[in-house]
Parts: sequence; C-alpha cells; structure tokens
Amino acid sequence: MNWLSILRLGLVQLCIGSSVVIPLSTLNRLMKVELALPATIAGFLIALHYAVQLTRVNWGYLSDKTQNRTQWIIFGMLILGIGGILASISIPLIESRFAQGIMLAIFSYSLIGFGVGAAGTPLLALLASYSSKSQKGFAASITFLMMILGLAITGITVGIILDPYSHQKLIQITSSLAAITNIISFLSLRNLEKSLQNSSYNPKRESISSNVSFIEGIKKVWMEREARLFTIFIFISMGAFSMQDPILEPFAGEVFGFAVGESTKLDGFHKIGTLIGIISIVLCLAKFRIGYGSLSIVKNDRLGSERLWLITGCLFSALSLFIIAFLGLTFTEPGILNLVVFFFGISNGVFTAGILGTMLHLASKGSSDNKEGTRMGLWGAAQAYATMIAVFFSTLLVDILGLMMNSLPSVYGIVFLTAASFFIASAYLGSLIIKRDAPKPNQNILQSVS
Repeated sequence: MNWLSILRLGLVQLCIGSSVVIPLSTLNRLMKVELALPATIAGFLIALHYAVQLTRVNWGYLSDKTQNRTQWIIFGMLILGIGGILASISIPLIESRFAQGIMLAIFSYSLIGFGVGAAGTPLLALLASYSSKSQKGFAASITFLMMILGLAITGITVGIILDPYSHQKLIQITSSLAAITNIISFLSLRNLEKSLQNSSYNPKRESISSNVSFIEGIKKVWMEREARLFTIFIFISMGAFSMQDPILEPFAGEVFGFAVGESTKLDGFHKIGTLIGIISIVLCLAKFRIGYGSLSIVKNDRLGSERLWLITGCLFSALSLFIIAFLGLTFTEPGILNLVVFFFGISNGVFTAGILGTMLHLASKGSSDNKEGTRMGLWGAAQAYATMIAVFFSTLLVDILGLMMNSLPSVYGIVFLTAASFFIASAYLGSLIIKRDAPKPNQNILQSVS
C-alpha cells in the first residue's frame, strides 16, 4: 500500500470524525443549556450511539463475506450523514413538541451509531488487509491522527459559523457537513479497493463461504488465542480509559475549584498531549531521512514495536492516574494538575498508537482467511461495550462513595485508582498478546510504501 492510499483512507477517517462533532458535542450542549434538559437525556443519547456500535462485528462480517468493503463504508457514511441531519432537526422539535422530538433524537442517534460502525469497521479492515507488516503501526497512527484532525477542524469551524445561534443555521450547517463528508469519502474511495487488489501487495485470500453463518464466523475468530486475548485487552483497557473521562472535569471543579473555563482547558491539555503522544510514536515507528532527492523511510526495530508502545502507554497511563489521585488528597497547586493531565494525554497517545498498530497486525495475522472485518468488528464491539459500562460505572461509583464518605478527594481518588489498576492489568495482557519478533536491523520499508 502506497502513501497516497493510506492518506485517502485517512481522509475517510477525517470525515467520520467530522460527522460526529455536532451530535456528540454541540447538540449535547444545546440540550443541557439552551433547552434546559436534564443531563441524563443527552447522556442517554450518547450512550445509545455507543450501544448501537455493538453491531460493528456484523458490518465487519458482511464486508468479509461480500469482499467489497468500499460499498459498506459508503453506506455507513450515508447513514451517518442522515443521522446527523435528523439529530439537528430534533432540537427545535424537542422545544415545540417534546415527545416527538425525543423519539426523533433516539432514532437519529441510533442511525449515527450504525453509520460509525458500518463505515469505520470495514475501513480499518481494508487498511489491515493491504498494508504490509512494517506499515501497520504507522498507517494506523496516521489515519487516527487525521480523525482527530477532523474533530478539531470541524469543532472550531462549526463554533465560528454557528454564532449567533439559530435552529435554522444548525440544520443548514449539519446538512452541508453531511454532503461534504459524503462527497469527500466517495472520491477518496473511488477505485481504491480495486487498485489495491491489483497491486503487488495483495495476499492470496480465501473468501468466506456463503454457508458460514455469522455466529460460526465469530466462533472461529474467538477460537484464535491472540484475537481472544486482544478482545479482553480492548475491553479492560478501554474501560480503564473511559472510567476517568466523565469525572476528570468534575474532579477538577469540586476538589481544585476550577471554573468551567479552566476545567475545559484541562480537557484541552489532555487532547494536546494525546496528539503529541501519537505523533511521537509515528516518528519512532519510522525515521525519516532525505536521500537522492526523495523521502525514504527506514524501519527502526527497537523503537518501532507496537507491542512495546502498547505496554508502555498502559503503564504510564496508570502512573498518571495514581499521581492525579495523590494530588487530590494533598491539595497540591492546581497548575500541577494541568501538567499531570498533559502527561496523561501523552501516555494515552502512546497507548492509542500501540493499540491501533497491534489491531491492524492481528487483524491480518491470517491474511489469507479474509476475516479482517470480523476481527475488527469484534474488537470495535468490545470497545463500545466497555465504554458504555465504564462511563456508567464510574459515575455510579462516585455517587455511591459520595454517600458513604465525606471526603470528595478520597471518593474521586478511589475511582482513579480503580482505573489505574485496570491499566496495569491491561499492560500484563498486552505482554501476552504478541510475542516479540526477532530484530531485523535496517529493515527497509521503502519498497512497501513507494
């Protein structure tokens, strides 16, 4: 797979990220502030979109069976766009006719979840199918970076255009965004899969028999030791990551006295750290050098290990959460919390790059069996399920411990330490998933990417 192909798939990831900004961020704020709805309503809708993503395994299986991943990606983007438009329409409808608006919102967020799963799972499977072993970590990191870029660009742009706010402007922006992302995705994918199938890097692939049922396909993947361990790893590690997400800003506000703007900046420090972490791993996975007027890329085996960064990211994420819990108990200078959260973001970035690279590596482990989509779907479903449970569990734990204890720092500290322990368990599981390969110094990947 050449760099242009990777960037084209990355553009689709960028479009997926752009498409979820308004439903998961802007509409959340509109429901809570402008419409004065209980926070649980927006929380339920966001959780619903994750719940529907449990169907990822179905989309992955279908993309394997049909041997045409592009059609499912395009279908997913279309459903995602329609869901986003309907979600925006639900806002003024909730204001005038509450029951009908809520029903439309539930339907809309279900479509959004379906769309993300249908587009995202076959896309990652396509990347796993045709990227070489030496490319996988780098390719995964690049495409994820582009997704984050889509989130950032869309968030800033929509924020500027939407002010001053009106329902009509919201619907117009959402509709335009849906059209733009679908057009870009279609053009990026046009003839791409066909060209990859005809390329020099095209492993001989077995089709999934039409007689093999969905359940049988899942059972076969689950019987694979590495796939099974990685599924458990995904569930525990993403659960650890998601546990802190809904409580970090309330913790900063209640324990350190952060204002709303200050706690929002705290999330910004985390996101910037995450980007730096991912970019650092990209640079470690491949070192760049100029030679003979062209860019060549040489694999760095010592630093280019997805396994190494997966374990390192988990351990440093655990360390960060331990420090955050300690800071709350000692009432340290608030500025230090910003620094630790920034380091936590870097650790999460390292963890993310490692997990994505490992995911692509394992998905194509048996590249001839054409089950990349099924594996990706299984892991995507595990991530969605873990996120739902972890978000609910952490907030419930804070409420229960708050009734039992008088010390808010201790309450939050227990939750952070619980998440840290899950990260440590994840690091151990990560060490069992992929066996260390024998080093191959000066392994040149120029041939695979040029």
